[in-house]
Amino acid sequence: MHELSIVEALLDQVRQESRAYPALRVHSIRLRIGALRQVVPETLKFCFAAAVQGTALASCSLELEQLPAVARCLKCNLTFPVEDNWFQCPQCGESGAELLTGNELELTSLDLK
Repeated sequence: MHELSIVEALLDQVRQESRAYPALRVHSIRLRIGALRQVVPETLKFCFAAAVQGTALASCSLELEQLPAVARCLKCNLTFPVEDNWFQCPQCGESGAELLTGNELELTSLDLK
């Protein structure tokens, strides 16, 4: 369950960012997660709830934006969804592709009030 380590790193980053605004409280945290990160949203939310319980972040919410895995063929330039980590172009059969989305794991915003 790597979701717990993700939550711990996320909370470290949130605490560090929120130090610049000591008079404000964190109301919500928005996180962008790509499909190839293999994060289970329900498990991540469960770990988040457990980790913030009894802390100054206990009342904040975690909002997840999930991005599909999408690649572009380097040969024919077709953009296609990546399924089962298979990067072969469905149009020309080329196996070389550039990943456009799907590998993200980033804190995108904090709502402070």
